[in-house]
Amino acid sequence: MRTRMLHLSKTLRAAAALAVASVALAGCSLISSGDAKRDDSGKPTESSVADAFKVKVGDCIAEPSGTEVKDVSIIPCEQSHDLEAYAAKNIVADAYPGETEVATQSEEFCGTEFATFVGVPFDESTLELTYFYPTTETWKASDREIVCLIGGASGTPTTGTLKGAAK
Repeated sequence: MRTRMLHLSKTLRAAAALAVASVALAGCSLISSGDAKRDDSGKPTESSVADAFKVKVGDCIAEPSGTEVKDVSIIPCEQSHDLEAYAAKNIVADAYPGETEVATQSEEFCGTEFATFVGVPFDESTLELTYFYPTTETWKASDREIVCLIGGASGTPTTGTLKGAAK
């Protein structure tokens, strides 16, 4: 079983709100749906269901439903979508640092990258952020990646990229 955490921070607006709960995204991935259909540059060419671990920076997705997710719907960003992957990095550590530390690193990284991507700091923005991060189980399978996701105000779907939106 592979488990990935999706930190839901729809209402995250100040440091005091950093205690928002996380939801486990799990999937028994003996059979994977693979990756999205992509062009030579790596951009998705049509909406398709893909393994949740195949989300790349620049991908747009439908918000995953439920607490156990094996697949995500990757959608070309020109179409209406819920979230856009705007930054990613690997955690550098030999052993799993623990969920609290991984969540802290994810919040710090995604918050900093949010301002770079959007053009305003998160606490001044009407947009929302969330992120995927490794769990103890995915760490054992070599998952080290934090993936930052941005969405419209109050969960409103968007069309196109939010890069440079300055809102």
